[in-house]
Amino acid sequence: MWKIIVPLSNNQIRTHTVDYKGGFTPETMRKSTVCTIVACLLLAAMPYSVAADATEDIPANAAGTGVHDSLVAALTHAGLVATLQGDGPFTVFAPTDQAFADAGIDLSTFDTPEENETLADILLYHVLAGNVNSSQVTDGLSVVMANGDKASFTVSNGSVMIGAATVTTADVEASNGIIHVIDKVLMPPPGDICYNVISHTIVPGATNLICNSYMFVENYTMGGQTITGCYNTVTHQVSNISAAECGAYMWTPAVNIAMTAQATTIHTALVAALGVADLVTTLSGDTEYTVFAPSDDAFAAAGIDLDTFDTDEEIAVLADILLYHVVAGTTLSTDLAAGANTVTAANGDELTITVSDTGVAVGADGAVVTLADVPASNGVIHVIDKVLTPPADDPFEGVDCAATIGLTSDGYGFTPSSVTIDVGQTVCWSWTDSTMAHNVKQVDGFQSSTYVDGGVTSGAAATTVAFHHTFTENTTFYYACEPHISMKMHGEIIVGDGGVEPTSDKKESEDAPGFIISSMVVAVLGAVLFMSRRRSL
Repeated sequence: MWKIIVPLSNNQIRTHTVDYKGGFTPETMRKSTVCTIVACLLLAAMPYSVAADATEDIPANAAGTGVHDSLVAALTHAGLVATLQGDGPFTVFAPTDQAFADAGIDLSTFDTPEENETLADILLYHVLAGNVNSSQVTDGLSVVMANGDKASFTVSNGSVMIGAATVTTADVEASNGIIHVIDKVLMPPPGDICYNVISHTIVPGATNLICNSYMFVENYTMGGQTITGCYNTVTHQVSNISAAECGAYMWTPAVNIAMTAQATTIHTALVAALGVADLVTTLSGDTEYTVFAPSDDAFAAAGIDLDTFDTDEEIAVLADILLYHVVAGTTLSTDLAAGANTVTAANGDELTITVSDTGVAVGADGAVVTLADVPASNGVIHVIDKVLTPPADDPFEGVDCAATIGLTSDGYGFTPSSVTIDVGQTVCWSWTDSTMAHNVKQVDGFQSSTYVDGGVTSGAAATTVAFHHTFTENTTFYYACEPHISMKMHGEIIVGDGGVEPTSDKKESEDAPGFIISSMVVAVLGAVLFMSRRRSL
């Protein structure tokens, strides 16, 4: 057994005991010595600004650090001080005062039994039975915390994390356990749910205490009112359901996202849409997802009629919309930072989640989260009040547009109306005009009203056009908008040297053969008339 004394940056020393079992050889002694020194240097490099007294219990040590006042106050508020004064041993992951401030935890808001239960659940998620020092932690290690939920460790580049929190100071010894200082408050993952076995519904956001507080009353007088119905003694809400249904609430493990959505009773349209798009199986598996679930009212406001999605292309569009509401992994409301958080939705598009003092908004549509953190066995659901619209795909993705043509402000002209490009280049036409439809259709000359059979066209006139064409030879391409050709809505594309102009309505050039011949005939006739006039004189 070796004792190694390691000097610390605060003029203290730390003693580490190394128990080596086995015979010593020069080689094993060298290896053991090197490993021990490296381990001690790593421990010595960790910040150690916490004053510790190994003779005092965990709450006493926390109270004396100067950076855990919020933790001690929270333990007191939740009635957990006596628990952590017990024999233990306990391992406590202790968030600093700054971590509590960052989490926005205000103890004055925890004043009801269910709120205090929630606070106790959070705090017990920082407690682990037994002594677990830093040397026992490995990357990927999963442990069960005192509240019954699992937490996992990440060890990388000399840093140790539990969940999203980093261990800033490790192995602070107390008489009944060990304290590890962390920089974030840990939030328990979604767990069990309050389920009614008769109505097959879930009480969103209910705690265990709320779930077990339903009672059926008849002519019950409270606050000057006479109540008959299902009364919750914690929330003081009354529902008009039968006595049998009132007694059918139970605290049970969460079910998958698809089943949870079905059981909430406010997502019948979402569940139906998932069925049409064949996504129920996806959200029923073991893979964890975060779903922003529009309510039935949101689907009604969006005017989505599932009967209209009957072709493969239409069903693909529906699936794209629904997957824009899904994000891989479990993201709780407490995992989001203030301001804009950009994530990638399951359809591949970016989705922005904005956290502000007024609440949480999702997407460019500004959908509001009306209920957060509804637990499911394979993730979490956040209820929103709007259906999210995926951003429009780039119609010219992978296309190199040498020029892009749109519409004039009045909608009756192309801009630019004349474009010059090189042979082999591509021209793109792109616009959206909700007031009227337009298209591109080839004509046989400048401002001609005659269309070219089999010529280039964008198709039938439409309010939204995204069309492109690559020109492979020297030519001048003339086109018009079919519905507005009589209003001279024309354009031209000059490719290379323009080629030989087709027949057109333009005036012939003065140096053209026809013009020269006509000029000569006029000159001859003029000379004849002049000579005739002189003879008559």
